[in-house]
Amino acid sequence: MEINPEILERYNNGTATVAENAAVELWLENDDQAESTLMADELQEMRSEVWSNIQNITQNGNEVISRSVPKISRLYTKVAAAAVLLFLFSAGIYHKFNSALLDHTTSEGVVFTSGKGPMEVLGNHFRIEFSGYLQIINKSHEPKSIECTNGEKYTLAPGETYYMETIAGRNYLIAEETLSPEDNYVRFVTGDVEVFTETI
Repeated sequence: MEINPEILERYNNGTATVAENAAVELWLENDDQAESTLMADELQEMRSEVWSNIQNITQNGNEVISRSVPKISRLYTKVAAAAVLLFLFSAGIYHKFNSALLDHTTSEGVVFTSGKGPMEVLGNHFRIEFSGYLQIINKSHEPKSIECTNGEKYTLAPGETYYMETIAGRNYLIAEETLSPEDNYVRFVTGDVEVFTETI
């Protein structure tokens, strides 16, 4: 391997490969080859730096060459730390606002979830027409009432989640708290729903 100033600089900075380290050490032992490769001034300057580092090692009793960290690396470290802090701060703000939106008590509405997704409706009394299996959440602090198209009426307790389905023409409203906690009833949600708000 031909020794050039770039390899010597990497060796001096401690970033040279194992092969480059071995080649430089062999080159330092063989003065004739070193002199023919480089100009005398460059050679003397590089040799002085290398020997200075070697002396520092032997004086301090350390086995590893102390590497100077370039200023640009310190800048990247500071920028990376700032980016991490900004990310953590942003994630905390997002979590705070997102959890407030998902909190069952942050609204005065009722959320009807069908196979087409959730739909929040404001009001106190609702008439619904649906097919399939629904999830209904009363997100308010007060009771709400729903009436199905077949005339059946139900009261939704504040902050409670329910599931509703029709079997043989009859609607069944089941409070989530009465269901087995091991099962995930949201997976059964299918069909469609139309909601009409009514004033009483």
